[in-house]
Amino acid sequence: MSDNPGSDTERHLREALRHLGAAQDDDDLRKTHAVALEEVSNTVSSVLREYEDDG
Repeated sequence: MSDNPGSDTERHLREALRHLGAAQDDDDLRKTHAVALEEVSNTVSSVLREYEDDG
C-alpha cells in the first residue's frame, strides 16, 4: 500500500479524466456512449474538486 492514499486517489481520478477526454475525442463514439462518458467525466470532476477542497 502507498504511504499517501489520497495522492493515489487524485492521480487515478486525473488519469480517468484523461482517458475519458481521449474517448470523447474519438469520432466513432455513439451518441449514447458520448452522453454516458460526459456524465462520468462530470462526476469524476466533481469528486476531484471536492477532494481538492478537502485537501
